[in-house]
Amino acid sequence: MVTNWADIVAAALVQIDDVRLTEQMAVSPAQFYRRMSAIISQALPLLSRPPELLTFLTKDMTLPDYDDFEWTSTEESVTAEETPVETGRLGYEICSVTQRIPKDNGTVALVPYSGASYDAETGIVTMPKQDAAGIGYDFDFYSDGTFPDLSDYQMRLFALAIAVVWDERFSRTWLNLQPKIHDESFMTVNEANYIQQVTKRLHDNRIAFNDELRAYEQLCAYNRVFKNTMPNANLV
Repeated sequence: MVTNWADIVAAALVQIDDVRLTEQMAVSPAQFYRRMSAIISQALPLLSRPPELLTFLTKDMTLPDYDDFEWTSTEESVTAEETPVETGRLGYEICSVTQRIPKDNGTVALVPYSGASYDAETGIVTMPKQDAAGIGYDFDFYSDGTFPDLSDYQMRLFALAIAVVWDERFSRTWLNLQPKIHDESFMTVNEANYIQQVTKRLHDNRIAFNDELRAYEQLCAYNRVFKNTMPNANLV
């Protein structure tokens, strides 16, 4: 048996508890899992206690596969009942299609589009009759990776590691570290206190995570001592 990367993401979402992630997944699941796979890769080296845990996780690990494609509706797609789009992307588990909607402020909103169908054997995405030419679409493709079959304890540790990376990722953004404009129409919290509290929270989160790893390491050591009565329990 194996544990999919998507299973790790699901466990991490419980720890992170950020509604923006569920919103991103609703828009484009393939793009969402692609982004989260980068966070998983960053969190993986944190799981190094005991050292054999990281070896266990990476020995038979398979990486996810992903790609993308862009298409713009044509005059022909307005008159045809269906338009087959040859993407050349074969064998993917998920194909998410989003429509690019230009906004007045110059940005582009991505809106999930449910009318398309993807054939993994041919790589063709079939688009239904279009309302107009010039409509832009993004196709995102994703196939999940795998880890060895993980216990509930290991899943929790992985989820906590991802949550640590997620928190630290946002605390290092340029915007958080820049002085803000203060006037009568916009007042911020005390910046020095805010940065101090954020730093303390991240420090406390890292300590709590290391305590969890230490407890897990001690449990593994205990199981090694009593492995005659608890076979195959070196990594619980």
